[in-house]
Amino acid sequence: MHLPSPLYRLVETAPPAVEPLTLSEVKTFLRVDQSNDDNFITGLITAARMFCEAETGRALIERNYSLFLDRWPDDERYSAFDYRDAERRIPTPLVIAPRGIGLPYPPLVSVAQVNVYAADNSVTVFDASNYFVDTAGAPGRLVLTLGAVPPLPWRIANGIEIQYTAGYGLAETDVPQLLRQGMMQIIAHLYEHRGDSPDQALLASGAAAIFKPYRLASLR
Repeated sequence: MHLPSPLYRLVETAPPAVEPLTLSEVKTFLRVDQSNDDNFITGLITAARMFCEAETGRALIERNYSLFLDRWPDDERYSAFDYRDAERRIPTPLVIAPRGIGLPYPPLVSVAQVNVYAADNSVTVFDASNYFVDTAGAPGRLVLTLGAVPPLPWRIANGIEIQYTAGYGLAETDVPQLLRQGMMQIIAHLYEHRGDSPDQALLASGAAAIFKPYRLASLR
């Protein structure tokens, strides 16, 4: 399977609507009754979610992404001609290797659309009948069906856009409890040690060990 190469860019097109932890449950965990630190704690919740996602390579709350590629991986058409030169003859195309394109930040929920851009930025939508969306693994994959031939991107960069949704769910309770517990411990540590770095908080709080079973193999 092809994980994204240096020729890819990932854009979060819609942020999560909620955080994996609520302010009230975090304050209960911290044994904080007053509201003076509410804004600070709210910021720690977001920071802890970002630390968790960076450490595990997973999206906790469901959101939308666009994965941009300069070219299709393993497409031998590129070795036969300069794909930026639209005047040259395109040889008989070869199908992309069937292992598919890995989509970052699982769990993958769905693929909304695959866009292929021309040199003038006009777009061709690659019909969904040409690919299979594999949500079973981590990361999920977009796999071409047998005989499917994707259009070539003529735009000089970011010629392919895969729009997809990933995350455990729309509610904080959809996130695995172990990940939520690890976030709680990060927040508690940073609340008491406000000058510590994320790396210090991950180790000192014990969250790194909690997150480890959820880390993607490529991050271990």
